[in-house]
Amino acid sequence: MADYTVTCNGCASDGDGRLYTIPAYYDGESFNSYVFRESDVSGATGENVRDALYEQPVAFTDIWRSVDGTLFVSDSDGRVHVGSGEVWHAEPVSPSPLNTVRQLPSGQIYAGGDDGSIYARGASAWQPLGASLGAKILSIAGPSPNDLYVCGEDALLAHYDGRAWRRIALPTRAILSGVLCLAPNDVLVCAQDGTLFRGSADHWHQHPYPGRSFFTIACWCNRIVIAAGKDGLMELSGTRLMPVKDNIAVYRVSGAETYLTVAGGNLGARFDGVGWFGARYA
Repeated sequence: MADYTVTCNGCASDGDGRLYTIPAYYDGESFNSYVFRESDVSGATGENVRDALYEQPVAFTDIWRSVDGTLFVSDSDGRVHVGSGEVWHAEPVSPSPLNTVRQLPSGQIYAGGDDGSIYARGASAWQPLGASLGAKILSIAGPSPNDLYVCGEDALLAHYDGRAWRRIALPTRAILSGVLCLAPNDVLVCAQDGTLFRGSADHWHQHPYPGRSFFTIACWCNRIVIAAGKDGLMELSGTRLMPVKDNIAVYRVSGAETYLTVAGGNLGARFDGVGWFGARYA
């Protein structure tokens, strides 16, 4: 039996179907994490080839791949690691652990974590975007820097209009772990008690799904998909919740133009609408 545990905390894909994952290994005292690239079956031999692109003695917590191929990886030491292929560097962001890193359609990159602050990546350094919101940040989304949403622990939901943050009160005490912006007036927030909120500004509709737990939410090929933990991957159609894949645990989901990617437990996987390709770590 292995004397460590491994958790895949996120993944992303490129246009050729290669999968980028961030498994974190823990031996009871310290972490060691990798950025792996899985080739799938695109190689000449028809077999997957795993390349270790990067390794650090820390827990990697999230990954984002930009349109130009650059990878951004947040960690538990408050840094974001930036690289593509084998060339990497670490950028200090926060004195506290980071939980998420995301790029908006505008190109601006943000990170958030345990200190409740949102940090924007500048030309020379990361800068906090206003004062701390007072709770752990778990998810970031928005169409532009003037229309940005974040959510997190202690039922945190907040909106930034380019000038200041405004807290939004929802009728829940649950952890709000995922936010998705479909349009300026159409925002979805998922909660770990199995509730979805949909709306914007001060107008929200609550949709409870008893017995479920929701962690992250994404849009892929005009489909709204939800990481539902041990219940796997779910799809929201109207208010109907339908299973997409229920034989894996899914805690992170992200959608790109071609591929949907999921991560949970020791698994990272991607879906092209027809078949799944997954990589397990041990």
